[in-house]
Order: sequence, then structure tokens, then C-alpha cells
Amino acid sequence: MYVELGRSEPPRRRTGVAGFFTRRIDDELNVLLMPTATAGSWQLPGGDAQTDEFMHEAYVREIAEKTGLSPAAPEEILVVDHVPRGVTEAEGLDVVFKGADVVPYGPEPHTATAYRWATLKETDALCLGPERDRIHSAHEAWLTGRTAYLIWGERVTGRRP
Repeated sequence: MYVELGRSEPPRRRTGVAGFFTRRIDDELNVLLMPTATAGSWQLPGGDAQTDEFMHEAYVREIAEKTGLSPAAPEEILVVDHVPRGVTEAEGLDVVFKGADVVPYGPEPHTATAYRWATLKETDALCLGPERDRIHSAHEAWLTGRTAYLIWGERVTGRRP
């Protein structure tokens, strides 16, 4: 994700933001997905905050840039996922905000980009492990009203040493 920040190397720490947008299709809950840099894989729409940009501002900007949709006010955080530093990725947080419930004949994401709606079951095959876990955790948080705290997609169940 750091490529969109105009950096050749990942920043020391980054903040990623995404939206959990839902829609009922054939009476089944669907989630909006966008393609990842990894061919054949999908993720929630969003991107990285810029230097000195607040999370809620980054969320509104990224959703508007990536999808063309007007996101709901970023009032509710569904998931906070701590992503440890990897070979190509900086340590950081991925925060999933509750997006709008998009009505069936409401605005569609940009048609030039390959966005798609997928059922929760379909996300199991379309998304890589940590993203799939974020999506399921976001859905659970959306239903229960309780923010999910994860480390690389896995739920934090207690204090770690």
C-alpha cells in the first residue's frame, strides 16, 4: 500500500483505512470489495493515510477516490487490526470503519475499476486470510456493536507477554 504514498520504501509506521459497505442482493448480505495488488485477490475498499492526516479524513478521502461513493460519517470503528512489520509492509494499523448500507439502486462504485459485491461466504475464497478475517470480524462488530481488535487478522483474546 505504501506505493500510493509516493515512497520507494514503506514508511516506518502506516495507518490503513477501509470501509465495510453492505447491500442486500437476493435477500442476502453482500460486501463491497476492490481488487488488491495480488492478482485474483480482493479486499475492502480503502487505502493509507497520508503523513499528518487524521484517520477519519483519510477514510473519507480514500473511499471517495477509490469508489466514488460518499461514505457515511466515520463515526463507528468496526475493526482495529495491528499489522506487524513484514518483508514489504511497514508495521501499522488497519482500521475498518462502518460504511454506508448501499441501497440496491443507489450509487454504484466507479465502473472503470473492477469492484464487486460478494456474499460473506464468497469472501472466504476471494480474500487472503487476514483480509477475510477482517471482513468477518467487521460483520460481527456490525451486528454486535462491539469493535474487534485483531493482530494480523486474528482476534486478540487476552494480554500477550
